[in-house]
Amino acid sequence: MSETPAIVLHVGAPRCGAHALQRALSTTPELTTGDGTRLSYAALRPGSQTVLSGKALRRAAAREVSGRLAWSGPEAPEPDPLDRLRRKRGGTVPLVSEPGWIGHAESFAEALPDWFSAGAGAPIGICALVRPPLDWLNAAYWDWGIWSGRGFGSWLAQMGMPYTLGAALARWAALPNTRLALALAEDDPLPAAEALLGADLPRPAQGSPGALPPAFLGFLMRNRRYRADAEDHTAEEVFRRWCHVAGAPRPWAVLPRHLTPLRAATRADLDLLLPLLPAADRADPRWQLAEDAYHAELIRGRSPLDDPEELAALYRALVRGVGAAAEAAGKPVPPLQPVLATRASAHSWDVALARALEHLIALDAGLRRRRLSLGL
Repeated sequence: MSETPAIVLHVGAPRCGAHALQRALSTTPELTTGDGTRLSYAALRPGSQTVLSGKALRRAAAREVSGRLAWSGPEAPEPDPLDRLRRKRGGTVPLVSEPGWIGHAESFAEALPDWFSAGAGAPIGICALVRPPLDWLNAAYWDWGIWSGRGFGSWLAQMGMPYTLGAALARWAALPNTRLALALAEDDPLPAAEALLGADLPRPAQGSPGALPPAFLGFLMRNRRYRADAEDHTAEEVFRRWCHVAGAPRPWAVLPRHLTPLRAATRADLDLLLPLLPAADRADPRWQLAEDAYHAELIRGRSPLDDPEELAALYRALVRGVGAAAEAAGKPVPPLQPVLATRASAHSWDVALARALEHLIALDAGLRRRRLSLGL
């Protein structure tokens, strides 16, 4: 952004790495950009007018199972605390994040008319991470649709076409006194987030910001007590914090027969989105839903959720995670069974995985309780 903004709003998009960005910002809420601008990440406690930043935000986020804090709720903005934050700069530029805001440009303009008018002073920075339609819809399916029990095509038919990033971001770009910046997010969204903000972000010590391995999703599907519904992310958040499966394929559900109708359905929205992107990102062939850009995924087909090799890699990652969490807690590593033979049944794998995951969840909860009791 050519002119230093009064405040930066990260407005999404959902399923484009917003949670990974929020975890990174909650770990290091004070950033300095390449041009020397100081950014200060802030969050609003749900159901309150209390704004957290700095050490208070970092400590509060460390007690959350998600390891992150965001501005509360995707609904219409809380105008008073946001306006106070914008006015109380103290030599820094406030930064707030809520991916549900992507569809609420008009609500912001109505709630905060002084921000979006000629002569309002420093511009409002609007930023978002985006994905091409196939990548976004595939990620949305594994996060939402898989729990419906439907296949990708059936889920999409039920939902209609939920990919409307272009229309939503065009409305933000049309508001007066705004400067919109977008970046193309990959499976690991943190490099794109760094390009967006112009500042380095921390990486997870043990876990990974990328997609969950198919084998772990399969385990959750077969063992619903660890994810009662599409909104229950406790087991996933704990797994993300402590475990990383190197080389795990991303889950994939889109089949070749889906491409033609998806090209037609997303064309109008992409006509709005692409002009808003940097030129280098516009050139990516994935925006055209080109088969060549997804050749490996389309040939491989829908991801299996019980591949023996992937289950073995998942189990090893869980065992490492349990060891790391036990060390952090100052406790002995609980006994876990050796890696099973690849010919073992899915049920046998689930028994071993569940035991390791139970230990990991308990160790993680104990660490967060200790931070709370010590006021850390």
